[in-house]
Amino acid sequence: MELKISDLPPQFESIASKIGIEKTTVLFEEFGGGMVYFPSKKMIYREARNREIVARFNGANINDLSNMYNLSNIHIRAIIRESKKRK
Repeated sequence: MELKISDLPPQFESIASKIGIEKTTVLFEEFGGGMVYFPSKKMIYREARNREIVARFNGANINDLSNMYNLSNIHIRAIIRESKKRK
């Protein structure tokens, strides 16, 4: 049976137009009937961002990192402190 994007509920038409009808049906098979939470883009990149901050930290560039990542100095310090705990 051939499924068309117009056959989908309206809120899924834009998803299907971006990723394709086949991948959209996979989402229905996997999550259909349940409630699914998708984190924000900012949330899914947080760990990668934190790794990058730690890699760029040179001991004296808290302000630069704060400006670069739009985070407070306190937040940058917390990220660096947490990375040291993990080692």
